[in-house]
Amino acid sequence: MKTIRISHPGISGAHTAATVRFYTEVLGMELVLRQPNLDYAPEDHFLFHVGEDNFIAYFLPREEGANEYAQAQGGSGHMDHLAIDVTADALEEAKARLRAEGVEFEGAERGYERSIYFKDPNGVTVELLTWHTEPPTGMSQAAILKRAQVRREARGAEIIEDEDIRAAIAELRGGSGDGTAIEP
Repeated sequence: MKTIRISHPGISGAHTAATVRFYTEVLGMELVLRQPNLDYAPEDHFLFHVGEDNFIAYFLPREEGANEYAQAQGGSGHMDHLAIDVTADALEEAKARLRAEGVEFEGAERGYERSIYFKDPNGVTVELLTWHTEPPTGMSQAAILKRAQVRREARGAEIIEDEDIRAAIAELRGGSGDGTAIEP
């Protein structure tokens, strides 16, 4: 079986108006579907378009406060966080929007990427991340990461760094990156 992509995470929440506002106005996503939840009548099914045919599904009460779901929590058996790729400019815009809304966030630097983490109205941790060197249009992130992983291991490094990403992109474009032969 060949999979294509993750269509959407399905998240249950308790705060309808705040969730819709947060994902559409604060994060700028388009709400592309709102219909009854066919599996549970007191809820509606919302589908937010993240971009490039990726979505977040939320199941929220038709009447505000109609369910008593607890805030999201991390740990075994729970979703740790929802990560969304953005451009460097969009990351800066998101920081400004979150500050304006009074939403606290923290940043992280992770070798080839940087990101911010914050909570949505239901307590779900959201990560917005951008690569230091953005993948070229049409080039698979999986192919880049696979080659960068080989380079990281060859260097004996703990994590993939931006230098590994740049070299991997050069290799995929037909160059050798730094002149070193690396098996795909």
